[in-house]
Amino acid sequence: MKLKQQHKTILIVKPKFSSDIHSEENFLLLKNSYQKHCIDVQVIEYDVLPEYTKIQSQVKNQDAVLLIGDAKCYPKNALKYPFIKTIENKKIPISWLPFRNSKDLLTFTKTVYQVHSRKQDHCAIALLSQRHPRFTRIVDRMATILKTPNVLPYKWSSDLLLRENMIEGLENGLGLATYFGHGRPIGWVGYYGLRSHHFDTENAKPIGALLSLCCKTASRKNTSVSFCEQLVLDGKTAVAFGAVDSTLHTDNTRWSVGITKALLNGASTIAELIIEASPKNVSAYTHYRLIGDPLAPIYSSNEAALFANNVKIYP
Repeated sequence: MKLKQQHKTILIVKPKFSSDIHSEENFLLLKNSYQKHCIDVQVIEYDVLPEYTKIQSQVKNQDAVLLIGDAKCYPKNALKYPFIKTIENKKIPISWLPFRNSKDLLTFTKTVYQVHSRKQDHCAIALLSQRHPRFTRIVDRMATILKTPNVLPYKWSSDLLLRENMIEGLENGLGLATYFGHGRPIGWVGYYGLRSHHFDTENAKPIGALLSLCCKTASRKNTSVSFCEQLVLDGKTAVAFGAVDSTLHTDNTRWSVGITKALLNGASTIAELIIEASPKNVSAYTHYRLIGDPLAPIYSSNEAALFANNVKIYP
């Protein structure tokens, strides 16, 4: 099912790069990248990182909000939830983009442009999990339900393939991947320990969206930059979804149900997916944060889907 380009709007809240010409230039490139892909951009500048309520007062009918800020600020403190509510109580996805220098902005801009530019032919999803029955049962269930004419699920749990094969499948430009299992601030416990540097391969194509439904992958505890942030800053994915604290397995199971329903209902961006898939109970989403592009498309090209179909697994 080929996806048509849809008109979107985004509110970008950014710091004033008064003494950093390169950062301002790279931000303009980011703005132009969105506009070239039929996305209207509204910009608000700030001197000191604005509070949640101040951002909330500026949000109206945008499809998403992107907050750019100094990497010294933790994801846990930058945002309260993966969405922000308007005065009318409408949920709008909001993401955090930490930056250390102008190079980070340029890398992110290139990733955004690349992901939005590629063809969106198939709703393909890689279902990843740690090698444990309670996690593999989740991906087994999702794979069964999602196996329809409109969705291509790839079950790549760690009991079925090697870490290298899984990464190779993701780095061919797959639109969406979800991981269930144990997590740490520096990566996943599954796949014999997955870290951001394992994605560091030449000529890799960025993943559209990478969701870690587990504990602490957006946490800064004992690390300068979290796993989710590092993947976005390195250009390995346009957007990452992870927790800043411990999460409950039951809540992550609810997320799996919501994600499945959202994909079957035609969600085509991470913004649509997160809003539609979000469980109703507060504990399920309060620790999660979006890092990166909140409008990242989650569909895949024909080439990426074909490559994923040929990834070798060992059933």
